[in-house]
Amino acid sequence: MVLLSKNEIETVMSTLNEEQIYFLQHRTKQKKKSRWLQTLANYKGFDINEKMSDQEIEEKLDDWILVDIKDGGYQKRPHKCDCGQALRFQYIIRNKAQDAVRYLGENCFENYLSLPASVIKDVKKGLYSIDLERDEILVKYKKNLFYPLDKYMHLPLPQDLLDQYELGLPLSDNQINLVERIHTRYEEEKKLASLFQRLTIEQQQFVSKLNQEDRRELLLSIEDGFAESFLYIEDLSEFNEALHRQIQLNLPLLERQKQTIEEWRLTKKREAALHALSPEQQKFILSFGKEEQTSLLDQIHKPLYFSYESIENLLLDDTIKKQVELKLPLLKEQIYQIQLAQNKRDKVEV
Repeated sequence: MVLLSKNEIETVMSTLNEEQIYFLQHRTKQKKKSRWLQTLANYKGFDINEKMSDQEIEEKLDDWILVDIKDGGYQKRPHKCDCGQALRFQYIIRNKAQDAVRYLGENCFENYLSLPASVIKDVKKGLYSIDLERDEILVKYKKNLFYPLDKYMHLPLPQDLLDQYELGLPLSDNQINLVERIHTRYEEEKKLASLFQRLTIEQQQFVSKLNQEDRRELLLSIEDGFAESFLYIEDLSEFNEALHRQIQLNLPLLERQKQTIEEWRLTKKREAALHALSPEQQKFILSFGKEEQTSLLDQIHKPLYFSYESIENLLLDDTIKKQVELKLPLLKEQIYQIQLAQNKRDKVEV
């Protein structure tokens, strides 16, 4: 979708009532101001969050704030820059500390604020998307395309979205996506609450102490019954008290916990494999790097590729020959070297 022309906007606007017109104009202006504040705050490195109001962000900035952008229409220049130039687009900015207001064109706007081109680009991109959403609402109104929000009135929806619906204005695609995300989250919260009630008092007390993300993962994992999710661990001495308690309560483990335990088991298995070797074999394997040691120990009980007699006369590195002589597994690149040496020998013999 592209922006509507000023005439197209005015044509659809003329079919709206005064409340609808005011809402759209006020909403567009507020969203532009919010986008400006967020972009400027991010550029200046201020710590802001979605719960902060525009006024709170504005107080932090103490800087030039975008008040409005006026569009005179295609091929029209009814506005004036402070420098005297006739304008189609007029940027109105205000500085509370200096008690000053400036009316600027695009070039003066960029130069006056002394912001990097990338920041100005982000501002313009954001403002364009806000105008695009306004036009989308107007087009949907003209085509009578209304989302059935009445089915979701039980959800904790943003007030401005409810106001828009009550005024008889359609929702943009972004707003519809927001409603559906809120609905999905609401349904999941209901499911989580139901799953939580299935737990014993002791299990509930434990789960309540988890952070939100971990609590969600654990509860969802018991949806189809958690007995099969339980992992038996032979030795708990190396794990923290919380994990001990979780297992004692027969609660399933989180994926990161399962991964930690699996890595621990592999480490124990590799240690056992290493200790089962002769001192000479152990010393030889420990001469490799950590990753190579892991690869070799994982293959200890697998059949060997080559016997010493089959490679004894090949042109190979002494390390590989010694490794085969000690009846130790080989790395992939070592096997490749042996195969190359065999091919060379076979060609010579032919």
